[in-house]
Amino acid sequence: MGNLLALLQRFHVLLLFVVLQIFSLSILFSENNFHRKEFVRHSSDIIGYIYEKRDAFTSYLRLSEINEQLALENATLRSLLPENFSLLDSATVLIQNPNQKYRYTPAKVVNASVNRNRNYLTINKGWAEGIQKEFGVIANGSIVGIVSSVSEHYAVVMPILHTKFQGSVKMKGSGDFGILEWLGGDPMFAFVKEIPKHVQIHEGDSVITSGYSSHFPDGMMVGTVAALEDKPEENFHRVKVLLATDFRKLGWVQVVKNMTKIEQDSLEHSQIILDGGEE
Repeated sequence: MGNLLALLQRFHVLLLFVVLQIFSLSILFSENNFHRKEFVRHSSDIIGYIYEKRDAFTSYLRLSEINEQLALENATLRSLLPENFSLLDSATVLIQNPNQKYRYTPAKVVNASVNRNRNYLTINKGWAEGIQKEFGVIANGSIVGIVSSVSEHYAVVMPILHTKFQGSVKMKGSGDFGILEWLGGDPMFAFVKEIPKHVQIHEGDSVITSGYSSHFPDGMMVGTVAALEDKPEENFHRVKVLLATDFRKLGWVQVVKNMTKIEQDSLEHSQIILDGGEE
């Protein structure tokens, strides 16, 4: 109590000034219409500014939640694309629900490397969420890699940036297909091999998935042709490809479930056995 009285005694002049100032302003704004309107206008601006900053801060705190929601919405919308449904026959009529071929599950990248010869990604979805080995992984409509191992709530992905990765791709213009591989080094570039030299390829041409593997739908973006690094003694192009996926900025991905993969793999495996085990 003594401290409070000492504080009031020390600052009584300032406190008296503040009280009189508030009293004066209240009289001014209550008796003068112009000043009252100006006060309301400016106070509204200040309050609006405070609310705007509070909303921005709140939105920042919810970024993780917002990103997860957007990833889920993107996966849902991608599942509705025409290429994810089987055709009735050679016509363009789609079977709308029971024969959906691909489904997508959003996942967050929780660990990744890009500077090794055998890089891996870890995502926060596992077999508890329906993820299995050999599922494809994409991001923003471009391929990322293939699930290589799964635990209950996590999965490890072998990305394009792995020297053992190989994927079936094709040139968007001509339809000629080849094999995508990464030789190490720069994480921005990979190579396509086994496209014959008579095929016309130009810088900037698009490289897309062929649809021949059970991992990815047909026509997904892989990258664009950066250069041809052909060797005279070889009969095939050596196509340098600028990858569409920037692995250094990868935050969210979508895991691709091919609903017909088991049937396709089983049939192809049976054929291999009939042919004597030779692939």
